[in-house]
Amino acid sequence: MKTNFTFSIARTLFFAFGTVFFTLSSVGQTTQTVAVTNYSFTPKEITITAGDKVIWNNNGGSHNVNGDKSTFASNPESFGNNLGTGWTYEFVFNTAGTYNYQCDPHASFGMVGKVIVNPKTVDPMKLTVNFSAMTPHVGQTIWLAVIEQDTKKEIGRVKTKATVSFSIEVPGIETGKSYWVDFFADHNKNGVYNAPPADHAWRLPLNNVTGNSVINFVHNTTFTDIAWKTKLTVRYSAMTPHLGQKLTLYVRDFATGMDMDMVIVPQVATAAFDVSSWEIKPGKSYKIDFYADHNKNGVYNPPPIDHAWRIMLNNVVSDTIISFAHNTTFTDILSTTSSENLAARPDHISLYPNPASQLIELKIPHNYKTIQSLKVYSISGKLIDQKVLSGNTESFRYDVSNFKNGLYFMEINTGNHKDVLKFLKQ
Repeated sequence: MKTNFTFSIARTLFFAFGTVFFTLSSVGQTTQTVAVTNYSFTPKEITITAGDKVIWNNNGGSHNVNGDKSTFASNPESFGNNLGTGWTYEFVFNTAGTYNYQCDPHASFGMVGKVIVNPKTVDPMKLTVNFSAMTPHVGQTIWLAVIEQDTKKEIGRVKTKATVSFSIEVPGIETGKSYWVDFFADHNKNGVYNAPPADHAWRLPLNNVTGNSVINFVHNTTFTDIAWKTKLTVRYSAMTPHLGQKLTLYVRDFATGMDMDMVIVPQVATAAFDVSSWEIKPGKSYKIDFYADHNKNGVYNPPPIDHAWRIMLNNVVSDTIISFAHNTTFTDILSTTSSENLAARPDHISLYPNPASQLIELKIPHNYKTIQSLKVYSISGKLIDQKVLSGNTESFRYDVSNFKNGLYFMEINTGNHKDVLKFLKQ
């Protein structure tokens, strides 16, 4: 791929005290010039973009430029030169922020200046995938996703109908990063992903991005099971009461009560935003539970202290968008007394308190044998702790005081049962 650079030079001439100062624009950097005279910097204040250069030309007296952090502590970085006459000094400002500076011997005469450095704006780079010879899939649905190889983060997905030749564009790729480009044709036309050969699926690498990128794909039968994930998007609006607060969303399997995903928005920045999860599956139903940390104490408290809601998602078909507008019809989403909570049923092991900060007590039903072992997993499925036990019949205490705050799963194995319970450490 070839990138063409166009050089342009824009000159603006200003005459002040017999000195000419001008602005030069070239590829990637702008140079601005400041005239240094007996008691002033002209212009006194300039605004540039990170990466731009400023040149000071001293043609009138003994002066210096002092933008050192020891003098101006709020400056993002230091710059400046020594006192003297007839000098030229230049500095490239790579860090955004506001920089103050002065001429040391004449600061009291008002010989001060300011440079405002705005962040560099970079147009998002784009991936274009050109498809050809797609005759076997004309009229079928094509799904495509671009996924970061290192983080497994999906940066975009597109759904379209196939023709013999067509293109798909996905913005948002970044320099230096590598991606997987996953796509499939819904060959059996059932509306969901099925592993090849039922559906036809491919994975292509996009390594070490350097700019806008193009992949040319010609239909073939070298398929890959891409394990396509169905996407849930919760589209929030009117969330003004929770600006600046943390929002936590849980995706809970309705049949088992298991938490399949937890997504945290550290700080709600706008009244309208999206939260996404890739942990729903076609044919299954879920409880979509979420809460805003309204009292800002960092942990969940039942409404109305915190504001919490539940939305039912029944019989998932494919990618799903749920629209939610803020309201005051709250639900206690982590209630341990709910009839939906298996942990509270008398024929299952019960766990309390939940949430817990120090100790969790397990109560064992009479129809259970003794606990043989237990394992604790994080929300991401990582094994945190495991114990082999014996001789515990009716109760057992488990210490969670050293756990980080968050949601965990506890798998308890007895001689005749295996229960999986969830608990919140706070």
